[in-house]
Amino acid sequence: MTHRKKKKSTEKKKKPADAMVLVISDGKAFLGTGLAFQMYITEEKHRKALEGKKIGMVFEGKEIDLPGYIFKITGGTDKYGFMHHPGVDGGELKSILLSSPPGIRFARYKVEKRGGGFKLVDLRGIARKKTVRGNVIGDKTRQINVVVVSRRGSRIKEMTKESILSDRILSPLVEKIGYLIIKNGLHRVRFVSDGEVVRLQDKLAEAGVTEQFIKKLSIDLGIGVIKRGKKLILNVIRPVLKCRGNTEFAKYVAKTLYEFYNELVAGKKDLGDEDKVIAELVDKILDGAEKALKNELKVDFRFKIKEKAS
Repeated sequence: MTHRKKKKSTEKKKKPADAMVLVISDGKAFLGTGLAFQMYITEEKHRKALEGKKIGMVFEGKEIDLPGYIFKITGGTDKYGFMHHPGVDGGELKSILLSSPPGIRFARYKVEKRGGGFKLVDLRGIARKKTVRGNVIGDKTRQINVVVVSRRGSRIKEMTKESILSDRILSPLVEKIGYLIIKNGLHRVRFVSDGEVVRLQDKLAEAGVTEQFIKKLSIDLGIGVIKRGKKLILNVIRPVLKCRGNTEFAKYVAKTLYEFYNELVAGKKDLGDEDKVIAELVDKILDGAEKALKNELKVDFRFKIKEKAS
């Protein structure tokens, strides 16, 4: 079988010079998606506001121009790649013995035998010497990991689309939520014809579906998801975001997108009224999510679709 290779873009987002990277995670205390995204801290006053804080400390988002949010520092690394260890006081580099996380990974390593060959050695519980930086954020820190603890202000389900997209925390999250749900369905459905495998995403592109359409669909779907609440996210959406494609909801999304493709090919759907088409798709996917939450969703769908060779 042969696969169609998608051309990868060579363009990369450039990191601002000397910028501090803030990795913001959405844990169960907030929306519950488990997703994370990056933000660059470029202004000196915001960097100074973070310096001196310790791993585990909770701080107000307004200190770094993210009002309404409360964050907890969970970790970080310096410009040399050494991690900030929560159990080491201060902000200097220190060599310590570690036998458990953080700062060490349980693994089995290949060790060469005297007589030739290799053997696997389990290093769990064995102390190893590691160089780490202390738990205080300083001027040598280049990445800080934080988790959203809470958010003040209007309830998310009462917010407008415009206000959600203008929120610097919610905006990247909704796009990522929707994109991962759609991507899961698009990448899993495969058309097989005469030894060639084609993804549903490529089929939709041939039918006139643009990347801009997929982006708008992802954003609207992500907004719909966070407005439905944490219970739906934790029980139905989160497994799909973690790429578990065999859940009933994951199969339902794949089937819905496949049916959408068939309607386009048959001329039953018109992409001229893009907003209407996207709204219908979002409503259909979210209705399936609600049924999955109530254990009322049963989907009989195979990801591999055989086509007759033309």
